[in-house]
Amino acid sequence: MATSHASPAFSADNLKIYKNRKLDKVTLSEIGLSKSGVSASLSPFEADVTWNSSDVDTPELFLEQIYTTTRISRKNVLLWYYQFDDSDDDDDDDSFSRGRAFDVEYRILSRSGVENALSHKNDSSSIIKAYLTEKPIECERKNKKKIRCLGRVDLDLDISRAKKSGKYFGTIEITIITI
Repeated sequence: MATSHASPAFSADNLKIYKNRKLDKVTLSEIGLSKSGVSASLSPFEADVTWNSSDVDTPELFLEQIYTTTRISRKNVLLWYYQFDDSDDDDDDDSFSRGRAFDVEYRILSRSGVENALSHKNDSSSIIKAYLTEKPIECERKNKKKIRCLGRVDLDLDISRAKKSGKYFGTIEITIITI
């Protein structure tokens, strides 16, 4: 689920980009349902035909009729971290972050190349809209010599355009540049 581009200043053994990141399955409560849930077929079809008419009434079932919400939010999804040595013995948290600056850009693409979307594993026309909100990079001192900087995002999903249940996939492109 992740590809990356990093400046030459990064050492490969210190930069960790999570690949094939799997999110937890959506729970019933996240889409506004109780533990008992609601069942609906993927292609509902009901017909009402009378002998007096040739009209066939085939009502459609929309997601809004099943779920009370089609938006799902995942907060603080960790996508990458960068660990480096700091020879300064000063434990002041502000001192170690002053020497390092990162410019990070994120982009999410479905398997079929649609931006801001995830697509169904078998049907690329069934998509979930996906939006990333980047969080400020957090740096923390692991010990006197090691510092770790973390890249997190908030992920907002909109399932209203999904046509099928199942797994959805996409790629998050991460561009990290040290300044």
